[in-house]
Amino acid sequence: MMKKQSILIIGSDKGLGLGLTEAYLEKGWNVFATHLPDADTSPLFALKEAYPDSLTTGEVDVTEESHIGPLIARCSERRFDIIFMVAGIYGPLHQSLLQASDAEFQQIMMTNAFGPARLARYLLPFLACEGTLVFMSSHRASIGGNTEPGIGLDLYRASKVALNMLARCIYMDMKPGEHTVLSIHPGWAATAMGTLDGAVEAEIEVKTSVNGMVDVIELHRNDKEHLFLDYENNIWPW
Repeated sequence: MMKKQSILIIGSDKGLGLGLTEAYLEKGWNVFATHLPDADTSPLFALKEAYPDSLTTGEVDVTEESHIGPLIARCSERRFDIIFMVAGIYGPLHQSLLQASDAEFQQIMMTNAFGPARLARYLLPFLACEGTLVFMSSHRASIGGNTEPGIGLDLYRASKVALNMLARCIYMDMKPGEHTVLSIHPGWAATAMGTLDGAVEAEIEVKTSVNGMVDVIELHRNDKEHLFLDYENNIWPW
């Protein structure tokens, strides 16, 4: 019997993380899905009831260093074919460098860049040989693609650019030719974050984004490169 493939998804209690969890379960994978300690876990635990032998859940906040040790302990006997760092936030609605407080800037950088990259570094020993590390990026992280005067999004853009660079640093420190790192733009999906809790209309449904990302990851899992792609397999300029 062929060994079931395994994925660790960091940030699975809602939105795209929850959608990815369901998609990989439907594909027959073993999934370790994490959630915030204070999150509404009812949708995730509904999946647990449906897939009791395939879904493992755990708590982690990527901004809390104290959460790393307990997660590492639970992963000690596991090897993941894919580790997907989904956790992220939009940040303050104003998105302005001139309005941002120190606390707001620290929060978005900790949550979107430093936290995921730090945790990913700790998780590398649990990535299977020739495994793939995926980061939830954004087309807003593209410096070359920023041709939108007046759009703003200074804080969100900066945090995702930083995440892309930290992902590249991880890739450069890996053994050459052994692993793939993907930075993926999921599209403007109809999540609470994507719609700003219903204030704006998204471009695509969650399922469209999730299915696209799953296909793109599968297509590039063995490339042994660091690629910046979107859910439709378009390459984005750094």
